[in-house]
Amino acid sequence: MSGSSSLIQTDGARAATQVVEIVKLNRYSTEAGNVLDAEQSSPGGIDELIVIIESRTFLRECMRRSVQSAFAVPVETYSSVLELENRHLSAPISLVIMSMSEGNNSGSANALSALSELVPSAPIVVLSYKNDIELARIAIGHGAKGYIPVTMGFEIAIEAVRFVLAGGTYVPVDCLLAPGPPGVAPSVRAPVSGPITARELAVVRAIQQGKPNKIIAYELNMCESTVKVHVRNIMKKLAAKNRTDVAIKSTVLLSCSRCTSQSECWSVGRCSRRYA
Repeated sequence: MSGSSSLIQTDGARAATQVVEIVKLNRYSTEAGNVLDAEQSSPGGIDELIVIIESRTFLRECMRRSVQSAFAVPVETYSSVLELENRHLSAPISLVIMSMSEGNNSGSANALSALSELVPSAPIVVLSYKNDIELARIAIGHGAKGYIPVTMGFEIAIEAVRFVLAGGTYVPVDCLLAPGPPGVAPSVRAPVSGPITARELAVVRAIQQGKPNKIIAYELNMCESTVKVHVRNIMKKLAAKNRTDVAIKSTVLLSCSRCTSQSECWSVGRCSRRYA
């Protein structure tokens, strides 16, 4: 009798052990699933995102919802290029959709130039509130890969965005067929921006004063990563080896009004008037 009693106790202990192991396994599976869900939902798990820039709150939210309905990647919105510059993004930008208001082509061109410098590797699509041929030319001339007027249907506009994401450049066909300004061929129009931009110029002057990137970023109200991009671009334009070389080569160029508008001067880092 005692033998059968000990056997029952042994079987009971074994069953209890199995129950404990099952509970542990279930708990482990649940915790592992929670960790996996957290990783997938965390910003670090996002591969890319689409950015929308629109100053008006209601239209910005409408654009976000519309674009989000057509694309699986996250969509983030900003009121201006400056706000985008001052934010730390959760993932690399795959596309920027920038809304341009009518009647201020020069301001739109400046904003687009700043955006092109800020995100040089991301294609930019300009969303215009009318089919403005001149604005389309300005947009493409300042680095945009797409120009979409809101007079276009939603499905066509989304397909145009997909075309840009695939590496193409899109403008409405009437913009392509429209004649250029008298006496100026569109293919040979001089670029609006010079070989060195206003922001690059400010960075160059700061480098000449020996300021580090962190101080330059603080004084110019930009991210330190943006300053690094400007420095790299400046070094390429000057064919400079380091920051000291930038300071030396830019001294002569900035003292000459002609050199600040001549690409050949900046490409070799010396004044073309002094070529041997």
